[in-house]
Amino acid sequence: MKATFVLTPAEARRLIAKAVIQTPEFQKAWKDAYVLLAGGTTNAFIAQELGYDVEPGQCTVGISCAGLLCVTEPSSRKSFPNVFYKGQPVDKKIDEALQDYHADTVIIKGANAFDLEGHVGVITSGFNGGTIPNFIGYMTSKGLKFICPVGYEKLVPNVPAASRALGGASHIDISMGADPGMYCLSSADIITEVEAIKQMFRCDAKVVCAGGIGGNEGAHYWAVDGKESDVKAMVEYLEKNIKGEPPVKGNRGKCDNCRYPGCRYHGKGNPAWIKD
Repeated sequence: MKATFVLTPAEARRLIAKAVIQTPEFQKAWKDAYVLLAGGTTNAFIAQELGYDVEPGQCTVGISCAGLLCVTEPSSRKSFPNVFYKGQPVDKKIDEALQDYHADTVIIKGANAFDLEGHVGVITSGFNGGTIPNFIGYMTSKGLKFICPVGYEKLVPNVPAASRALGGASHIDISMGADPGMYCLSSADIITEVEAIKQMFRCDAKVVCAGGIGGNEGAHYWAVDGKESDVKAMVEYLEKNIKGEPPVKGNRGKCDNCRYPGCRYHGKGNPAWIKD
């Protein structure tokens, strides 16, 4: 049987979040080791699935909204616990938890880009490299599981080429927004809508087209094949638990106290074309 449907970016985040916490790797870490949940809007959906009442737009530093790359206002940030040990939040930073080695520990970090060759790209506007330096050394040397939840709205042709093209702040002459670099990582277990649908419903999903207007900006139209019982169960689940997920609210920082002197609008107030 075949089913077709649209998933908006917010609906995709909800589906992917539900799939992540059902993976065997997450379940094992939740029971016996650490789950390290980095900040970010998609991870905020995962935090919601774990029972935390958070607003995703307040749970990130870097943010893409209002027509530019920016960072959130520090006073607006209201995050969720980042470190869980055996299913309970603990008062540790991510790098501190990684020093307490457990082979089944899982690191979860979203991305700003991915490609079909298995690379993920993470934008870094933080002057110290952001979140990645807190875990990449431990992760790569110990071989810890790195789960990357990311939707097809962030699919790019080639992440290594994109990272090289961006170059980093010192190579950008005019930046309409924060001037970033981008990590290119190839060791993540990427969970997109495709993997989520395969895992949860035993169905094969193919993206057919993308984009739209009136709320479908960034959306993807999917064709899904599977056994009749699985496809019907999937459609029922989507209608009950996924469809109608509201868009994530933007949370752009203030131009007047921006810490990015490379931004064209640094210290000048909102550009005229921003309508938020």
